[in-house]
Amino acid sequence: MNVYSLIDRHKSMNPDSTFFSHDTLKFFGERISDMNILKDTVKITDYCGEEHECYVLSTLQRKHPLGKRRAHYYFDTTSYERIIDY
Repeated sequence: MNVYSLIDRHKSMNPDSTFFSHDTLKFFGERISDMNILKDTVKITDYCGEEHECYVLSTLQRKHPLGKRRAHYYFDTTSYERIIDY
């Protein structure tokens, strides 16, 4: 899996998502060129208690209030939906 494949699959399976929109990326100071997918998938339990196998997207947030900061986001390996861990 690479970043561009994840973006394409996420957008095709979740058309109402604004996660990768230009405005969202600009707000957080993120760039697709700075993103990468971590090598291994992880199991994440969401806020409803459901477990998901997820890809981990690592990004650099340039506009974080505490300065530049690395952030990790989780995307289900089958639905490509963003999963918010509990």
